[in-house]
Amino acid sequence: MTSNVIRDVQNEKPRLSLSINKIGVKGVHRRISLCTSTETLSYDVELNAFIDLPKSQRGAHMSRIIEAIHETTNEGRKKRFKTLEELLEAMCRALLSKNPYASKAEVEAKTLRFFKIEHLNFIKEKIPEAVNVTLTVSIQRGREADWNIGISLEGLTVCPCVQAVYSALEKASPENGLSHTQRTKVTIEVKTNGTPTPIEWLVDAVVNAFSAPTLSLLKRRQEYELIKAAFKNPRFIEDVIRQVLFQVASKLNEEKFPLNTEIFIKGESYESVHPFNAYASTKATLSQVLRELA
Repeated sequence: MTSNVIRDVQNEKPRLSLSINKIGVKGVHRRISLCTSTETLSYDVELNAFIDLPKSQRGAHMSRIIEAIHETTNEGRKKRFKTLEELLEAMCRALLSKNPYASKAEVEAKTLRFFKIEHLNFIKEKIPEAVNVTLTVSIQRGREADWNIGISLEGLTVCPCVQAVYSALEKASPENGLSHTQRTKVTIEVKTNGTPTPIEWLVDAVVNAFSAPTLSLLKRRQEYELIKAAFKNPRFIEDVIRQVLFQVASKLNEEKFPLNTEIFIKGESYESVHPFNAYASTKATLSQVLRELA
């Protein structure tokens, strides 16, 4: 008599008893709906979701990973979650619940958020600007969540060296010295335990570090004012990176984040007078930054 029992191949013992740190799915696209106290928000999100695999387990149940994503995003549509971070942590815990053989889970989400740049007084109609955002939550079973929050944003920089040379040779005031400008891209990631870093802090730090922000909508007078402001605030890429690090570290310290909080910043300047780009990066814990500033 033939048996109709279907084997659970994933639960079988593997030929080689070796553990795997990360197994899962990449490139899952979902629309996520959230409800804050004032509005309903929707995000188009690209998700990557992973668990670890013990050496006794042949394979992961991929359908359970997709189920965890699907069920959690459906709960978001019912307005249970107020923030994307809250939803992602619930999704990560659902992965552990559905995969009892896993000891850790990780979810990464890539999306866009839109922010208004408020500090430019000459811009009356402030339209939202897009910011690339990556949120990663990882949870070891029975422990608090670890968070890695990152953004990527571009702004305008003016070279202070050329401006100083031009001012000296032309006997002009420093802020009236001509220089070359470039668009500079900055990426920052902050790794914390328990509490994710608010994205607004990172956006503020990066926007304020440039000579001036780049804006989608500029009328002629506004473009004049923006360039004027940029030339009054020339910055090397080194200046930009240091300013971002200082502002983020100061805010984290003010809000009593742990001293082992990790900050990683990188920047690339798309040079206008050179056939190459300038690059800078730095990585430090909050305690290291505070020690250097002291």
